[in-house]
Amino acid sequence: MPVTAPTQRFRNPVATTYAFGRIFSGIDSTVYFSQVLKTAKEAGRCYQVNDPVSEEISDVLDTDGGSLILDDAVEIVAIKPFRSGILVFAKNGVWYIFNPDGGFKATAFNTTKVSERGLASRRSLVEAEGRMFFFSGSGIISIAADEFDNLRGEDITETSIRDYYIENFVDKNSQGEYNEREKRIEWWNPEVNGKGLVLDLTINAYYPQQNAGSPVIGKPLKILNDFVYTYWDSSSTYTGYGLASASNEEFKDFGVDQDAYLITGWETLGKFSHKKSINQAKVYFNKTETTITGYSGGFNYDKPSGCLFQARWDFDYSDKYNKWVGEVQGTGRGQAVQLYQPLQRGFIPDAYPYTFDTGESILSKKINVRGCGDAVQFLFKAEAEKDMQLLGYSVTYTMKGRM
Repeated sequence: MPVTAPTQRFRNPVATTYAFGRIFSGIDSTVYFSQVLKTAKEAGRCYQVNDPVSEEISDVLDTDGGSLILDDAVEIVAIKPFRSGILVFAKNGVWYIFNPDGGFKATAFNTTKVSERGLASRRSLVEAEGRMFFFSGSGIISIAADEFDNLRGEDITETSIRDYYIENFVDKNSQGEYNEREKRIEWWNPEVNGKGLVLDLTINAYYPQQNAGSPVIGKPLKILNDFVYTYWDSSSTYTGYGLASASNEEFKDFGVDQDAYLITGWETLGKFSHKKSINQAKVYFNKTETTITGYSGGFNYDKPSGCLFQARWDFDYSDKYNKWVGEVQGTGRGQAVQLYQPLQRGFIPDAYPYTFDTGESILSKKINVRGCGDAVQFLFKAEAEKDMQLLGYSVTYTMKGRM
């Protein structure tokens, strides 16, 4: 009677990486590691060389392959080399498999869980400045070594932009990359009018972004010394793909004007119940103009800047009660307040183009701010097709009541 040989079914790994001369792969809750590669044949050999049941030589070698099960892991998503081991990202946490003496040996490795938060977006993983960053279901997690050289996961958005992150980046398949030149990590959601987020590692600040154009921004890329963005456009009868940069001097997203602004936090001077007023404020900018190109009702510049200003009093989220001072795009009372004035020393060009050299690299503007209230917030807004390089500001307050 013929017997049909049973069919063994194999599932392909969902995550792989190369580190320490081996191939690491994972599926479900199991991590496989190959023998140390001498040829391509070892890539799939996740077992030891010696016969494990031999009565003569059954020892496991340092260079052997093998596997291990992470008992608590639910669905491995990604594997990345990090420091002296590998990080295994699952949906319910992150594990670190490493050799405390360096490298990786089949005969000596440890396993420890470094984060209770799992990986929500595979392409959000970014390694930068000795740390690993990734998007979880409730915040951005940073994995780094503590003072005892043990890895720890920390939610770096918990006390800052947690609500904003949850609203705009959870379940969005965000894609990120590290810009070494600027020391910034950039993430983008691959969707029309997609949101972006920049993390400046120099000052640990977040910059929310949004694409005003119809093309979808994909994963940022590092090409040689440049940092570019993949994009595709399905708004027409065909889908077009390309690379974009952030160097458009017209300050547009794929031909569409983009709003650029900065809103400060509410200033109470530590006294919520005391009324404040502002004696004077002074604002500083980088000067961007280098050439006067012509004249039409005023001088035209090669690289113009502009900055509209508005003060907002008493935690108001709209101008309905006339607590916003300075008109910006039809909101606020009074007149528009223009802070940036490139020509602060009078002269008359004898011809165009004319080199615009007044000896100044930084421009400042003093203003009197109307209104009063328990708290104040400032809005600095760039004008369409103009730059705005705001360096900082100082404010002199008057507060009523006892200190």
